[in-house]
Amino acid sequence: MWVYVVTSFTRYNKVGREAKNGFQKAILKDGFFRMHENLYVRYCTTASNANMHKERIKKIIPLKCCDVSIIMSADNQEGNVYHSLNRKRSKSIIYGKHGNVEFF
Repeated sequence: MWVYVVTSFTRYNKVGREAKNGFQKAILKDGFFRMHENLYVRYCTTASNANMHKERIKKIIPLKCCDVSIIMSADNQEGNVYHSLNRKRSKSIIYGKHGNVEFF
């Protein structure tokens, strides 16, 4: 079972930024990984384990300056979704005899 956490924090004041940083540290400590700026994902082996993590997330949600959505989906619902994680990008490409072209 997959657990997705989608967040939206107010970044325009100090309280919102501090709430975002604290929530981000707590959710990463719980075993989620950051898939995008506001999207965190974790795979759980059972539904009860996923519910446990959902309850943990509910406890750490700040009371101000944020909107948080928790989405849970089973493996059979994930059948048509393709995840490509840990892609490695090369820094140089070789074109025949011309040598290396570097991208920064």
